[in-house]
Amino acid sequence: MKQINNIFYVAIGLIIVTLTVSSCKKESSILPTDELGFEELFKPKQDANPIEKSLYADYNVWVRMDFNESREVYNSYLGQDVNNARYPVYKVDEDKRESAYIYMQTLLSNVSKEYAQQLMPNEIFFVKNYGHPLWGYQFNAIARNRLAFVWPNETYGAQPVVDIENHYYIDSALTRATWGELSKMIGSRITEEIPNFEKIGKPYDGGAAFTKIRDQYFIDYDRDKRDREWQALADQGGYLDPYASFSFKDEYAAFFKLLLLESYENIDKQYLQGNAMRRQKYDVFVKYFKDKYNWDIQASGNKYRQKLDSFQ
Repeated sequence: MKQINNIFYVAIGLIIVTLTVSSCKKESSILPTDELGFEELFKPKQDANPIEKSLYADYNVWVRMDFNESREVYNSYLGQDVNNARYPVYKVDEDKRESAYIYMQTLLSNVSKEYAQQLMPNEIFFVKNYGHPLWGYQFNAIARNRLAFVWPNETYGAQPVVDIENHYYIDSALTRATWGELSKMIGSRITEEIPNFEKIGKPYDGGAAFTKIRDQYFIDYDRDKRDREWQALADQGGYLDPYASFSFKDEYAAFFKLLLLESYENIDKQYLQGNAMRRQKYDVFVKYFKDKYNWDIQASGNKYRQKLDSFQ
């Protein structure tokens, strides 16, 4: 009997090891093992929207809208949102689905496929609502791999969807908010630092200087003084902005979003002129993207600014 029990536990152990190895080789492509007969779980169905299937094939990003229960939205394969899980989630209205698909199709067309396959969150889950019915979220990151995205989105300053083909370019408030969320998630997913980037300017301090300035504001409530000192922190340290002084991942996210959504002309005028350290970081960042991902990220920003201005 004891021998049978030992065999049983060994068998269970082998199954667990097989599942672990097969599902954790690479976070960006979680595939249950074929030997155990499970279907591939994390991909669009055969009858899914053609855009949904093409985006998954090209970018390894599953733009989802369908689910049977709310918990499917709140539970991702790397984590779950336990704080909001008690609130029901509803599907995007049928007449709004096409605009959501096209928005993401346009967004991803501005990103290198190689980059997206390696670093973009695996799932963008469009829903009609998220969280508490009175003060729910417009976006919510669930672990590092899923962004819940309310559609139509009511981010502050967002516009109604009128031109679905160009809404990504027309609604800069929404697009900047979207990339704000995505860039933070990408920052949490990067596995390597950019060579020589951190050698430029002052080292990151985990937010010590930023927090000290903020805390002083709550003593004297001098907003102008706070803003001047935050800007001095960024300028003297060579950081892109005051928040970038926290860590490399924070500055990576800040540079990524800026270059993707702004022209070189405006970046040079607002950030680089008069700050040699920041200019050096900019040059290193752009070169890294060209060398590693064959992606001229600044060209994406130039295009976005040109398109945005054409709709003003």
